[in-house]
Amino acid sequence: MSQSIQIPVTQVGLQQSIIQGVREASKKANFSLGGLGSGGAAQKINAISQPLGRITGQADEFSKSMAAANARVLAFGASAGIMAGVSVALAGIVKSAINVEQKLTSINTVLQTSSAQLEKFGDSIFDIAKNTGQSFDIVAEGALELARQGLSATDTLSRLNDALILSRLSGLDATKSVEGLTAAYNSFEGAGETTATILNKLVVVSQKYAVSEKDLIEGVKRSASVADLAGVSFDQLLGVITAVQQKTARGGAVIGNSFKTIFARIQDKGVLTDLQDLGVEVVGTSKEILPATQILGNLSKQFGQFSKIQQTDLAKKLGGIYQLDKLLAGLEDLSSANSVARESADLAATAQNQAYEKNLLLNQTLAEVINRVTINAQELGAKLGALGVTDSLKNILSFFNSLLEGVQNLLGEESGLGKFVRGIVKGISDIITGPGLALFAAIIVKLSKDLVVFGAQSLKSFFGIGKAAKDIKD
Repeated sequence: MSQSIQIPVTQVGLQQSIIQGVREASKKANFSLGGLGSGGAAQKINAISQPLGRITGQADEFSKSMAAANARVLAFGASAGIMAGVSVALAGIVKSAINVEQKLTSINTVLQTSSAQLEKFGDSIFDIAKNTGQSFDIVAEGALELARQGLSATDTLSRLNDALILSRLSGLDATKSVEGLTAAYNSFEGAGETTATILNKLVVVSQKYAVSEKDLIEGVKRSASVADLAGVSFDQLLGVITAVQQKTARGGAVIGNSFKTIFARIQDKGVLTDLQDLGVEVVGTSKEILPATQILGNLSKQFGQFSKIQQTDLAKKLGGIYQLDKLLAGLEDLSSANSVARESADLAATAQNQAYEKNLLLNQTLAEVINRVTINAQELGAKLGALGVTDSLKNILSFFNSLLEGVQNLLGEESGLGKFVRGIVKGISDIITGPGLALFAAIIVKLSKDLVVFGAQSLKSFFGIGKAAKDIKD
């Protein structure tokens, strides 16, 4: 039986060899692991942790540097943003100042007021814009339209506010609203109507019946003057337009034009005679001609009793072929016990402040709050611009205008200085168009030649490289 024999072996120099290798590696890596040759385990661990601590410290310093760089970038971005914002604000101030000055000057060419009065007028325009939900430009356009009618500044502002409330409620633009309200006011002013009463009546009728403020004012604008001559009140005119609009849905403009024709023809002597012959009452107790709506009401009571031929003949005489449907719709309504024309006319007479109350409700919406902020900013910009920008820009531009005009005058002078300047300009022009043009052409030719040579050399080198690659492959 065999037995294993264990022989103890002592390793000589292995530990020292390992330590020496680690030291050599630490020198090449440019860090020290400390005294690994002696001491206990704790000393050796501490020795290893020292370079790791230095690495951690360096990493912390790097993080601080990155944070500082990031802070500088953010600061630069914020500064650039502030500068850009200031530039935009200054541009807005200049733009607002120029625009407001131009609009007010255009209005003042008609109003002919003093500078102080014009400034107050401009403040009032901004107030109207905020109250009616309109922009400054729209309000200024309406103010110019009213000023052309020969109104004072006070009357212009009063009518302007009513017209722009009408524009807001009806959807019409400012010019058409001003035209419609002016036509109604001019026609029925003698009956005690004002732009405020007209506006409120339009709103109270449109709130109850299937007719809009737009249809009513469009119809009134086209028929108001003739209706007034025919003895028709504003309330009665609104009633007729409302009734016919509900029955025909033809629109206020069409209905207004139709009743302009009907009211004009119903005052014709021949038509009145024909109506009297048919038994229709057209004259009052004092032998005066009855209002057109009353004559139409009397006709509606007897119209169904006439023969078809009489109805057609009479309808053509009153309205013609194109207004026939509107006339018949009006007569049908007036013959009814529940006539919309009469009821809406009575309702219009009870109007109070419905339009202004509706406008106040609209001012509470978010859109109108935003509009007021915009108007306030524009007004502030205009005032700041007027204080520190407008006059300065005028002075600078006036200087440059004078300079340019001086140069032009100098070039046109026949004196020695004028001839000298023209000679210099002509000489420069001759150089550019003569030797200068030839030199430019030579430069172009030289560059073109160099480009061709360079391109040929490049192609030659490219194909040489390709040939060499093929030879290597072979």
